[in-house]
Amino acid sequence: MKHLVSFVLLYATIIAALPSCKQSGESGIFFGDEVISATEDQTKLLFPGNWADPTVVQVGNTYYLTSNNDHYVPSVLVFQSTDLKHWVPICYASPMDGQGPATDIAAIGERLFIYGGGGMDPWVMYADPPYEVWSERINMEPLSNHSIDAGHIMDEEGNRYLYMAQGKMVKLTGDGLKAETVPEKVYEGWEIPDEIAIECVCLESPKLFPKDDWYYMVSATGGTAGPSTSHMAIVARAQHPAGPWENSPYNPLIWTRDESELWWSKGHATLIEGPDQDWFAIYHGYRHGQRSWGRSTLISPVEWNNEGWPVLASNWPDGWDDPLTVNLHLSDEFDGDEIGMQWQAYGRFDTSRYRVLNEGIEIMAIEEDPGSSNPFTANPRDLAYEVETEMTIYGEVYAGLILFYNPDAYITLGLTSDSTLLKNESRFRSGQGGELSGVHIPYSGKRIRLKIRNDRQDASFYYGTPDEEWIKLERSDDVSGFQHNVYGSFSSIRPGFFVTGNGKARFEYFRYNALPHQK
Repeated sequence: MKHLVSFVLLYATIIAALPSCKQSGESGIFFGDEVISATEDQTKLLFPGNWADPTVVQVGNTYYLTSNNDHYVPSVLVFQSTDLKHWVPICYASPMDGQGPATDIAAIGERLFIYGGGGMDPWVMYADPPYEVWSERINMEPLSNHSIDAGHIMDEEGNRYLYMAQGKMVKLTGDGLKAETVPEKVYEGWEIPDEIAIECVCLESPKLFPKDDWYYMVSATGGTAGPSTSHMAIVARAQHPAGPWENSPYNPLIWTRDESELWWSKGHATLIEGPDQDWFAIYHGYRHGQRSWGRSTLISPVEWNNEGWPVLASNWPDGWDDPLTVNLHLSDEFDGDEIGMQWQAYGRFDTSRYRVLNEGIEIMAIEEDPGSSNPFTANPRDLAYEVETEMTIYGEVYAGLILFYNPDAYITLGLTSDSTLLKNESRFRSGQGGELSGVHIPYSGKRIRLKIRNDRQDASFYYGTPDEEWIKLERSDDVSGFQHNVYGSFSSIRPGFFVTGNGKARFEYFRYNALPHQK
């Protein structure tokens, strides 16, 4: 208990300096799903944007969900809902670290646990109601260097187990914080037919739950990206958490059967019972032709057949016709004393770099390359949107707006200390890891307005003085190549701020607006 108290006090101090856990009063902006597939599809968009690897658990009448933004800090943003339809954020469970690959959220009584690790050493963290402050990450010895992709389950006797990628399992200590055994392979997966185009077998992301006299496990296989039909969710069941496991004859439960479907590479599912005893699969997928948007969280209705296997339902339950919402506001006027929860930095979130004051944010410059400058970015929820700001630079800097995928793929639009408007198409077009010189336009002054429009992967760029109309740059860009099949990272295009060099920049606001679809 002393350790828990010290963790709480430490993290309360840290979190005070990090993005606010206040709930926005503004509902999400969503687009209409035009039908691409000729086949009937019961998929609904739950979290638009890059919200990959969703995992969800129920405690009492409330559901808790977290997903994966991978390299961004703070990480492990936990949401809550009472109906699976409308979600509000609680807090970042891990304010100082990136997430890594897939996590699992589990509940023992009222205590929540999040297991993670992926390519890093496996870890666990926990919290008690109201789940606003979490323990530090606890290294799960002796699991160092194991690929975890976690899945937690407890049997009727209170024994706890943790499944990992490749069908491996360990038994946990009673508190769930350490492994008692070494990883042992207990599940072989499902044999994928040769006629299905996949990226790899990649058995991973086990999600387990008890139902009736069985333990069910939903796993991902087929690879996460690659071809449009690659990913899928398969089901197996056993009468004990350690197996032996029997595969469903109805596999795969979730799968993109054809390139024409609205969502590609669907998979990585959690099954959950809703408040009205209806069942649902919550999973992720790429929007058709829009891989640069990342993997969105999706939801479909599930029913149980007479053989005790889950299958996709042909119809939605009553009450699911209204729009689904995520209450995470993207614009920021910087009119409080802290930044909002929409902000994350790639790789490292250094709270000493920024301060919010006088209705603006000042960000100190680091590095010379925008890609390595830990840009402050937000996760866009629309396929077509624009962002704008008004900015003043101080010192020897290059600063402005950025469309960021990863340190090797981004486009900047900003102002230099020698009074040049510079649009830099760094690396992504040269094909050799170099940089293009971009667009240079003489500009008078240190204060400028900037705007970037991303309309379904066609990016356009604008600038102006505070008193002028927008001036559009001649050259726009196709940014569809900013995606995992080209650059890896399992990331997405995110708009935001960058500041490089020696000095600082002050941004008066960040305004995000959804655009009507023009294509």
